[in-house]
Amino acid sequence: MNFKPANNRIILLDIVRGLAILGILLVNMLFFTTSLQAIQFQLELWPGWWDQAIQSFLDFFVSGKFIAIFSFLFGYSMILMKDSALKRKRHFVPIYTRRLLALLLFGLIHGWFIWYGDILFHYALLGFLLLLFHKRAAKTLLVWACLLLLFIPGLLLFSGPDGSYEPNPEWMEQVHQWITADEAVYSSGTWAEIQELRIRDWNSSVMNQIIFYPQILGLFLLGAYFAKKKWFSNIPANYSQLLQICLWTGGIGFLLQLIPVILKLTMDPLTMWMNQFEVLQHLLGGPLIAVFYITLIALLIQKGTWKRLLSPLSSVGRMAFTNYIMQSVICTLIFYSYGLGLFGKIGPAAGSLLAVLIFIMQVIWSKHWLRYFRMGPLEWIWRGITYLSLPPLKAKKSVKD
Repeated sequence: MNFKPANNRIILLDIVRGLAILGILLVNMLFFTTSLQAIQFQLELWPGWWDQAIQSFLDFFVSGKFIAIFSFLFGYSMILMKDSALKRKRHFVPIYTRRLLALLLFGLIHGWFIWYGDILFHYALLGFLLLLFHKRAAKTLLVWACLLLLFIPGLLLFSGPDGSYEPNPEWMEQVHQWITADEAVYSSGTWAEIQELRIRDWNSSVMNQIIFYPQILGLFLLGAYFAKKKWFSNIPANYSQLLQICLWTGGIGFLLQLIPVILKLTMDPLTMWMNQFEVLQHLLGGPLIAVFYITLIALLIQKGTWKRLLSPLSSVGRMAFTNYIMQSVICTLIFYSYGLGLFGKIGPAAGSLLAVLIFIMQVIWSKHWLRYFRMGPLEWIWRGITYLSLPPLKAKKSVKD
C-alpha cells in the first residue's frame, strides 16, 4: 500500500483526527437522539442492561477524550500553519484571522440550521485567544496549558464538598414534561417548530460550553506545545520521550477514571466529594487519556501491521471538517421529523451501532473522494477563504492503494 501522505502531511495527525471523528460521533449520538433537558439533568431514559453497559463503556473510554483530541489537534495545527506561512514568506496573522472568521461563519450556519451541538463556533472564538500565543516559547505554552486545564478542577476542590442533592419531585415532573415536548417537536414537528427549538437548544448549549472555555483553550495550548517540540515530526527519534508520556498520561488518566467508579461501588453515590471526583474524572482524566491515545497511536504506527490497520482512518482525518458536518446532516435526517423521525426512539446500544455504521460509510466515501480530489469540499472552501483564492480541487491523478 502506498502510504505517503500528500504535501508532506504528518500521517499520525490524519489518523488521530479520523479516530476522533468516530469518538465524537459516538458521544454526539446521545445529543442527536435525546432531549437536551434529559442530558442536562442526567436522567436515565434507557435502563436496560445492554444500553447501560454500552453507556458505561462510552463514559469510561470515549466521553471527553476524543473532543479533547480534536481540541489538541486544533492548537497543533495552528503552529503547523504558522511554520508553513513562514516558509512561504507570508503573513501568518491575517491568514489565520480569515481562517477563524470563516470557521465562525461555518459554526453559526451549522449550529443554527443543522444541529445545535456545534463546536466550531467555540473553536473560532477561542482561536483568537490562541492566536495571542503563536510567538510564545514551548515552555510558556506548557505552563499556560497546565494552568488553564487545572483552573476549573482547582476551583472545584477549593470550594469543598457540596454534599448530596435530592431534586424536587415537582420540578422533575416539569423537566419530564419538557423532555416529552422536545421529543414531540424533533420527531414529528414542522420545520418552523424544529428551528425554534434548535435555536433555543443552541443558546443553552452555548451557555453550557462557555464554562469549559478554559479547558478548551488549555487543550489548544497543549497541542501547540507538542507542535513546538516537534515530537511527531520524527517519531523514531523521539520514541523514548513519547513512550514515557504515553505511560504517565495513561496511568494517571485511567486512575482518575477508576476512582469514581470504585467509590460508586463501595460507597453511597450521593456521598460528599463524589461530584468533585466525577468532575476530576472528566476535566483531568479526559485530557490525559486523550494525550495517551495520541501518543499510543504514534508508537503503534511505527509497526507496519498497525500502520496498515489504522491507515483507513487517515482519509477521514484529511476530510475531518466535511465529515464532522456530514455526521450532523445524516443524523438529523435520521432522527428529526423532516427525515425518519426517530428522535427519542433509539438508546445508547442501537445509537452506537448506528454511529459505527455511519463512520464505516465515511471511511469508504472519504477514500473514494480522495482518489479524485485533493481535499474535502468544505476544506476546499475553507482554504479558499483563508488564502483568498480557491486552490485546485481535482487531483492530478487518482491515488492507488
